[in-house]
Amino acid sequence: MPFAPCLSVKDTAASIAFYTSLGFDVDSSTAREGDDIHMLLHQGEFCAMLYLNADLKNWLPVLADTPIGFAGMFYLPVDNLEAAYEHVAQHADIIKPLTTDHNGQREFYFRDPDGYVIGFNDKAALETSDLGKYA
Repeated sequence: MPFAPCLSVKDTAASIAFYTSLGFDVDSSTAREGDDIHMLLHQGEFCAMLYLNADLKNWLPVLADTPIGFAGMFYLPVDNLEAAYEHVAQHADIIKPLTTDHNGQREFYFRDPDGYVIGFNDKAALETSDLGKYA
């Protein structure tokens, strides 16, 4: 089973609005008072959870002094990289435009409202590459 990222966010409503503007879907059926957590889906597949920072720190007090955001990034493969880039660029801060990495993968990166860095890459190219066995 792959890791399931859980992103600590300042304002779940703002994060939901941001991600839905990028074409993500959100399932909020598990959210309730004191546990404001939402499932984030892309093209029908689960990719992360959005969790209100205060509720997350209540759930795991060891995170009390941990700031929102982190040094790292998440990758999400998409079917049409150019279309995704054009759409995301209208709604988010592109921090690295379309580029080709050292493995020959085309990708771009944007930042969400809480400072998380998301990289989109070409799904078909990834699946046929040496890295495809990990996709």
